[in-house]
Amino acid sequence: MTFKDIIERILLSRKDLTRDRVLRMIEEKKTSVQGFFTDEATARMVASDLKVEIPTDSLQPRLEIKNLISGLNDVTITGRVIIVYPPQTFTRQDLTEGRVARLLIADRSGTVRVVLWDEKVSSVENEEIKQGRIVKLSHGYTRTGLDGKPELHVGSRTEIQIHLPDADESAYPQVTQFPKKIEE
Repeated sequence: MTFKDIIERILLSRKDLTRDRVLRMIEEKKTSVQGFFTDEATARMVASDLKVEIPTDSLQPRLEIKNLISGLNDVTITGRVIIVYPPQTFTRQDLTEGRVARLLIADRSGTVRVVLWDEKVSSVENEEIKQGRIVKLSHGYTRTGLDGKPELHVGSRTEIQIHLPDADESAYPQVTQFPKKIEE
């Protein structure tokens, strides 16, 4: 929610206040906190003082795929599944068997390879994750792939949301936008 949106929310909830009065209250608050907070954060504080509820879910910035770098922990990404590669099994150094599956997901900003490990592979095997679906992957981590680009790894603590009723389909590229000729 933007600074302007917060002011509008305050004015809708508190008919006894004018825009000028709200702006003065925000300036007074900003002075009292010695300018350590942004205008938006200060406006949220004033709203709280006035008992006006401001939704907090918008406080979490949406991470776009183009902004991924290797070495991140606790990453949340939402994207459309473009490609699902077949799951594979492998033998670890301790001779236990592991499973891995790979996906390619996209948002407006780009694509990223996703690596699912062990029990998370079952969502591919059960076709819960399939081409064209929008998925949200929470609490993943990034590593550098063999191609030198960041990959998102999905391990035991990662949550996978497959059915997103509030997802805006138009906010994610369609699968048909991705086929390329071999020469490309």
